[in-house]
Amino acid sequence: MNSVTQVTQSHQHKNFGSGPVQKSPFKRLSSKVWEIFKEQDPPHKIALGLALGIFVGLLPIMGIQMAVVSMFALPLRGNLKAALAGVWISNPVTFIPLYWANYLFGTLFFPDRKVGWHEFVGEMAAASQWDWTAVKSSLLSLVNIGADVLIPLWAGSAILAVVFGILTYFLTFRWVVFYRKKRSLPHH
Repeated sequence: MNSVTQVTQSHQHKNFGSGPVQKSPFKRLSSKVWEIFKEQDPPHKIALGLALGIFVGLLPIMGIQMAVVSMFALPLRGNLKAALAGVWISNPVTFIPLYWANYLFGTLFFPDRKVGWHEFVGEMAAASQWDWTAVKSSLLSLVNIGADVLIPLWAGSAILAVVFGILTYFLTFRWVVFYRKKRSLPHH
């Protein structure tokens, strides 16, 4: 038996009965987040990137969030990977409950513009049926939602985006510094 055959048989014996190990979507996402903390960027850049991502992710601009956060992160020198990860706080699964919470918060400032859950969900569902090839159509569908939903939604979203963006910056900065000290990675 030649050495190639021995190595092949030895390898096959070790893997007998076990196929390729598949990571769950949560584990894959978790490993991607940890990769961001391991980057060589200073903690400020990573924290700024994630904070910008959370800020933009909380705004009711689903569909253009990645472009918008890139326009902020690049000139402000935030970590682009962290910024892009942050916008995923709102995604096709979470955007309606998230926007509903932002809307309810906004109605604290505009109580006369309050609509019910079913009407809100109907308006959001209609607005999310965007024609991805035509930005003009997308923007018009947002305008058509109506002032009773749009004004409190934007007010609540803007305020919460600022608050959670700032909190995200400070928590992420501290976490990256802590993580790097623990792992003995340079933290510039």
